[in-house]
Amino acid sequence: MPQNLPIRGLGTAGVVTDIPPASLPAEAFTRAKNVRFDEGTVSRAPVFRSIQSSLPIAPSFVHGISAASASAFSSVIIASNTYQLREYTNGSLVSRQGSIATTSASTLNFTAATLADMTYLNREDKVPVYMAQGGSLFASLPNWDSTWRTASLRPYGDFLLALNTTESGVGYSTRVRWSNPALANSVPDSWDAADATKSAGFNDLVEMKTPILDGAALGTNFVIYSRDQSYLMEFTGGAFIFNFRKLFSDAGVINQNCAVEIEGKHFVFGSDDIYIHDTHSKQSIVDEKVKQYIFSSLNTAKTDKCFVQANPALEEVYFCYVSGDDMAEYINGSECNRAAVFNYKNNTWSFMDLPNVSSAASASIPTATTYATVVDSYETFGGTYFSQEAGYDSHTLFVGKSDTPDGITSHKLYGLDLSGSSSMLSAPYDTEANKAPFVERTGIDLDEMMQLSMYKVVSRIYPQVSTESSNMQFHFTFGAADLQNSAPTYEPQVAFDASYQHKIDSRAAGRYLAYRMDVLDTKNFDFSGFDAEITTTGRR
Repeated sequence: MPQNLPIRGLGTAGVVTDIPPASLPAEAFTRAKNVRFDEGTVSRAPVFRSIQSSLPIAPSFVHGISAASASAFSSVIIASNTYQLREYTNGSLVSRQGSIATTSASTLNFTAATLADMTYLNREDKVPVYMAQGGSLFASLPNWDSTWRTASLRPYGDFLLALNTTESGVGYSTRVRWSNPALANSVPDSWDAADATKSAGFNDLVEMKTPILDGAALGTNFVIYSRDQSYLMEFTGGAFIFNFRKLFSDAGVINQNCAVEIEGKHFVFGSDDIYIHDTHSKQSIVDEKVKQYIFSSLNTAKTDKCFVQANPALEEVYFCYVSGDDMAEYINGSECNRAAVFNYKNNTWSFMDLPNVSSAASASIPTATTYATVVDSYETFGGTYFSQEAGYDSHTLFVGKSDTPDGITSHKLYGLDLSGSSSMLSAPYDTEANKAPFVERTGIDLDEMMQLSMYKVVSRIYPQVSTESSNMQFHFTFGAADLQNSAPTYEPQVAFDASYQHKIDSRAAGRYLAYRMDVLDTKNFDFSGFDAEITTTGRR
């Protein structure tokens, strides 16, 4: 007699790769990409939309500049590995090079800072550069010793911080140097620690065993990271201005631009872990979930490509890296092809294909197309009436380089946005930059409902899926295995159209069941669960 087995809440557990599948709850997935888990459902992950489809420079870095008011658009600074500087503003790309000399191609990373309505860019082989809000050209940072270089330039309060400096040819790998406080609409007027009339100074973290890589503000404090250590910098005022103390002796960052602040915590891409901390305690967010999968596939020769980007609108964080995992499709580029995506509201993980991207930022950007002139559907163009006319929502942006063998024909500025009616970014869907979503679950033993030793025969599946558009096809594949560590044997793929179908017939049989769902359409969907008709038989 068939039993009806309801599986619900497929968006509650996310992807778990590091625990044997048979030990996972039925709603968890063993593999998935280009999907997101939210409100108990599986839906399409945000898609890449083409903001600038053919950049004239190969982008290595992008930085968003906040608008002067809430009723204005941001602008976006793009830098190449030859130190070409461009600004995407008001829908156009403009050179901001000025007198800044270009260089030969370099793999060194950029860091950026915004302080007192000034934007700063830094790379450790060059004098830092700056541009005022609304300015037209970058210029070398004044009051900075031309013989100095720094690995990272960051804002903290009213100060600019230079982390890991080289001064007159001498390296100070654990030095933190700070400027005199910057006044409104001005750059710092001094970096001279010997000037008693100023507050500029420096401190060498003599107990830090490895060079400083980067740092980031966290609330009223600042956290300094090496590859394997973390220090806290606190403003105290008085004669010493700052206090420094060790936070963690076993945790740092894997690269620059690998720590972001969200809700009073740093989310950090470490050299062997991904963790959060509030300066008091830290916690791994990948352990016993996807830690082994990420770090076993991460290309250790390209850790200098890693970066982190937050997307507060979706309550997600993207930990971006170069991967050789079994789901990778962009495999020939030099930049990041994989994002491990953490939903911090639901505590779930997924994965996303990245089209050879090198950096990300947040900014509100305009579109030249208005609602009246849009002819494409929401799925291909996106955006709402408001966003197409005068919306100033902040968007998550990526820059990526061409990758001809993988079908990326040009350098691009992308916007990452939901598809369908939830979209807020009016820009065309990029057909080169998006790969199909899928979810897969293997090793379903159902031992809490049925005897493990029993064979299960799946006769019918009733998927719970919904779409905004009709005639959208899902492709389901069902299978089974007799041994826990064996790959399932899958049946032929079956197409399912939720607009007129309600069930799928199956003959999958074994102790451990499996299924996979692929979606080839660009439209959004919700997959919340399914009912399975299962018959049990005795041992063979």
